[in-house]
Amino acid sequence: MGFTLEFDGKNGVVRLTLDGILTDEILSNSYAALAKFVSSHGPCRAISDATKVTKFYVSSAAVRELARSAPAVPVGYMRVFVAPRDELYGMARMFQILGDKTRPDLHVVRTLEDAYRLLKIEAPEFVPVS
Repeated sequence: MGFTLEFDGKNGVVRLTLDGILTDEILSNSYAALAKFVSSHGPCRAISDATKVTKFYVSSAAVRELARSAPAVPVGYMRVFVAPRDELYGMARMFQILGDKTRPDLHVVRTLEDAYRLLKIEAPEFVPVS
């Protein structure tokens, strides 16, 4: 599958974890799954974690297309993209810049700890989402 979704109800945060090989298709499918979760469970803050990505095959065209799409998380709810590797960080920053008007609450950080700090989460309690 290439990704998992987990939710921390105590802190009101959904976490999308990307794992293994990241392709255009996996990125698009994971974004759609995140949007579906948020639309069915109500607005919440979000973390997209690319720490476990081992290979990166995402095109700039896919990033531009995703940035033009509707936000998965409504404006007013912070979302954080964790990108430890340079190419992931660059892709996330490109997405952030292209989607700035529709996603003003998007932040890009290097570690999951940075994301937790930014969201003021001290003891996350994530459970898998089916």
